[in-house]
Amino acid sequence: MGKESASGTISLVSQQIVVEGEIHGDENLHVDGRVKGSIRLNGDLFVGANGVVEAEVEARNVIIQGALTGKVLAREQLEVQPTGRFNGESTAGSYEIREGAVFEGISKMLGRSNPKNSQKVTAKSP
Repeated sequence: MGKESASGTISLVSQQIVVEGEIHGDENLHVDGRVKGSIRLNGDLFVGANGVVEAEVEARNVIIQGALTGKVLAREQLEVQPTGRFNGESTAGSYEIREGAVFEGISKMLGRSNPKNSQKVTAKSP
């Protein structure tokens, strides 16, 4: 994942696992399975290529290779990698949307109270 939490540990929701409910903690979380509900982390959320997240998310960094639908607060960065799909509303300190990624929704920048900084974005690479 590259960016580590203070604890340095990573929890895993593997490909055959489905979680419905609330997840919260200080660690990083890697999701290759399915999560539906809410995720609140002091660390990072990494959605692997097979991961599907339908949740309200708050984390330091959110990195998406799979699919994430919902409302996201990334205190530092939201990154959608080439295989990633995001659909929803996001607020982040910074954004990185790679070529090939899909980002559909509303984006806002942290630390900016000006409503002109809110944008509805639909981005699809060929």
